[in-house]
Amino acid sequence: MMLRSFIISILFTNSLMAFNVKSLFTYTFNDNISYDLNKAKEIYFKNKCNTCHGENGEKNSYGKKAIKDLSPEEIKGALKDYANGYFKDQSSDNIQMSIYAKKLSGSDMDHIIAYLKGQNFSIELNQKDLLEEEPAPKTKHNTFLK
Repeated sequence: MMLRSFIISILFTNSLMAFNVKSLFTYTFNDNISYDLNKAKEIYFKNKCNTCHGENGEKNSYGKKAIKDLSPEEIKGALKDYANGYFKDQSSDNIQMSIYAKKLSGSDMDHIIAYLKGQNFSIELNQKDLLEEEPAPKTKHNTFLK
């Protein structure tokens, strides 16, 4: 009963505040920020991301996917998890990644993502989110198109 009330209050608050429920469960990015790609590259190399992940995030180190192939949300989620010590085992690569991630601010993480995904990644993501929330087109008989 308590959980149901909590969920209903979140949905009600959501409708009043008109923000995306999806943003409660994923990382969102501010599309009002223009990322400086020179600064982004500097942060990527200063933090030695290139050592394991390659010049442009193209290496798939330790049997994991190359970070350039991850979505911005997946990259931010992984960095936050490492920074908070949430990883599945105490392998040396996880511990090393945790040490580096703890040094990064949220802005640093977003700049690294901008370096890997392009300067306008946040604008493109937010546009994609808006398009996903558009209702499906209907026919003149008021049925949804497939």
